[in-house]
Amino acid sequence: MSALRSFDRVLAAVMQALIVGCFVALFVVVGGNIIGRTTTLYSVAWLGEVVEGLFAWLVFFGAAAIWREHGHFRVDWLENHLTAGRSRAGLALVIHCISLGFLGVMTWQGWLLTVRSGASTPILSLPTALFYVAIPVSGALMIGYTLVDVARTLRTLRTGTPAGAVPLDDL
Repeated sequence: MSALRSFDRVLAAVMQALIVGCFVALFVVVGGNIIGRTTTLYSVAWLGEVVEGLFAWLVFFGAAAIWREHGHFRVDWLENHLTAGRSRAGLALVIHCISLGFLGVMTWQGWLLTVRSGASTPILSLPTALFYVAIPVSGALMIGYTLVDVARTLRTLRTGTPAGAVPLDDL
């Protein structure tokens, strides 16, 4: 097994654990606050801060995990009307380039937001950069996976071999 494939599997497991951890933490924190407010036993003042951070990490790393699996919504009408092989690969390459442009802007602007944020949360005094850093990190992950897709697509254009038949090790 190649180092690249091993790294990909470890990265996927880490993202999945992070996503599940954020979801469980959100469930516990929000559920606990609902119970506390319903029974009027307690109310958690810092709940909003924690929920905001957990939700940001859940959304952005969830998007990166779905990106890895090619699970985002897409309209495949044009792709289905093209013949398999180079014409579909050409369309895929155009889509990958557009995606790289978007992800590049998102990652760069997320990085600027992270490094320029000097604010802290009002109650817990956590740096807001902890919340914002999910944007450039997940963007970088999605860029990496898109570059792998570009390499596969270029190989398809060169050889005519379907993109799915190229193992990650051979890139």
